[in-house]
Amino acid sequence: MKLSFKIHKSLDLVFDYLTDMQKFVLVHPVISKIDSTGQESYLVHETLKFGFVPFSFTYPATIEKNISDKKVTIRATVFKLTKIEMNFILKADSEYTIIDEEIHFKSPLPVKFIMQKVFKQQHEKLFKNIEATYNTQQS
Repeated sequence: MKLSFKIHKSLDLVFDYLTDMQKFVLVHPVISKIDSTGQESYLVHETLKFGFVPFSFTYPATIEKNISDKKVTIRATVFKLTKIEMNFILKADSEYTIIDEEIHFKSPLPVKFIMQKVFKQQHEKLFKNIEATYNTQQS
């Protein structure tokens, strides 16, 4: 699955929000907490709503970042069955940042279609939230 976003924030700010898990949790629409479990390893606390019913769960995740290329890879395993890999490539475009994202799902369960829809909605909100953040370099 491929997604692309263009937001009015600096490349460095977007990279910082994708790689600093304490900042990431502030802008992510369904993640409520992220605990460090080691170097670049985390326990993610997430709550999804199905209608009005909240469903909370945790899962391990790792992050890899390439500062010079402005690439970020986040890998997670949800319910010990579904492996998710998200690759973000950031590019500066004047006062904007273009985020090209590729998401891979691997699961024995037939969840790919549902997960694609959920991730598309979540990541649209994620990048709108990053764009809405205040920083002294850009408004």
